[in-house]
Amino acid sequence: MTIQKIILNIVLSIEMFFIKFIPIKQNRITFISLENNKLSSDMKLIYDEIKDKYEIKLCLILYKKSLWSQLLYFFNCMKQLYLINTSKMVILHDNNYVVTKYKKKEVFVLQLWHACGAIKKFGNVIDRTYPISNYNAVLSTSSYWKSIYSQAFSVNENQVLPIGLPRTDELFNQEWIDSQREYLFDKYPEIRDKKIILYAPTFRGNIYKGFHQIDFDAKEILDNLDENYVIIYKFHPLVGNYQLPVHNRVYNMNSEDTHTLFTISDMLISDYSSIIFDYMILNKPIIFYIPDYQEYKKELGVFVDIESLKLPICNNSIEIIASINNYSSISQIETLRNTFFEYRDGQSLKRVVKCIDDAMSNS
Repeated sequence: MTIQKIILNIVLSIEMFFIKFIPIKQNRITFISLENNKLSSDMKLIYDEIKDKYEIKLCLILYKKSLWSQLLYFFNCMKQLYLINTSKMVILHDNNYVVTKYKKKEVFVLQLWHACGAIKKFGNVIDRTYPISNYNAVLSTSSYWKSIYSQAFSVNENQVLPIGLPRTDELFNQEWIDSQREYLFDKYPEIRDKKIILYAPTFRGNIYKGFHQIDFDAKEILDNLDENYVIIYKFHPLVGNYQLPVHNRVYNMNSEDTHTLFTISDMLISDYSSIIFDYMILNKPIIFYIPDYQEYKKELGVFVDIESLKLPICNNSIEIIASINNYSSISQIETLRNTFFEYRDGQSLKRVVKCIDDAMSNS
C-alpha cells in the first residue's frame, strides 16, 4: 500500500467515525462518476427521468494521472464518503473504492456498469488494487451475464438484474437512428452513399502502465476494396485522440458519439470492446481483428470466447479484406442479439426507473 493510500485511509476513517452519527436522507440519490466531469449516457438519461422526484446529488470527477488530479481525487473521496453515507441510494457506472471500504449497510448501491457486456475479464477475477464489494444490484442486458457479473462484482446472481441499459433504447428507435444518420451525413456529405466501415477497437494496457494500440493498416485494406468504401474510426477515450495515418478515404471520428457512428456504418471492425454487443442490436456485420488473441487470453483472459460467437476472426489485413468481400455471418448476428439482449423493446429506461423507485420506497 502506497503512502498516499495510507494517508487517505486514515483521513476517511476519521471522517467515517463522525458520519456514522449523521442520518441517511431517505429521498436522496447520489450519482458518482470518476470518468466524466458531467453526466452522460445512462446516468444522464436516468437523472433526467428522476430529477423531479428525488433530491439528487452529483459527485463527478474526470481522473487523469497527474499530481493535481490525485489531490483532487483525495478531496473527492472525502466528498464521496459524506454523500454516499447520507444517501438512500448511490448510482455508479464504474468501480468505487469508498463504496467498497466505507459504505453504511443501509445505503443501496446500484451499479449501472458502462457496457452491455464484457469479452475481457475485469473486476474481482483479475488482479486489482482493491476488491470490489458492497453493491446491492448490478444492471445487465441479459441473464447471460448473471454468473459473470456475480464473479466480477462479488454479488449473488439474483442481484444481477437483466432489465437492460437505458442508453440502448435509442438503438431500437428507428426515428432516432434516421435523425442521427442525417446529422452525420450533413456534417460529412462526402461519405453519403459510400460503403462505410467503422473501426472501433478498445485499449490495450492500463492507467498505471499506459495504453497502446495494435497496428491497423487502413490503407492496405482500402487499396484492395472498390473505391466506394471508406473507413471511419473511433478509438477508446482512454487513448486520447489517437489517429490512423492520413488517407483520403479514412476519417477521424474520435469526437463523435459511438452510437451515432453506428447509424451510418455498414460494418464494424473491432476486437475485445464491449461495443460489439451494442452493435448487434442493428443486425449489421461484425468482424473481429484480433492478431493478439492467444496472447490476450493468456495474459488478461476473456469471459466470452470470441471463437464461440461464430463471427469472422482476422489476424491481418488480407483476412479483413476477404471477410469484407465474402461476409456470410449476418444471420448469426440476430442469434447473438437475442442472446445478449433479453429485452428488445427500447423500454429499458422505464424498467430501470421502476427498479430505482422500488428500492427507494423500501424502508
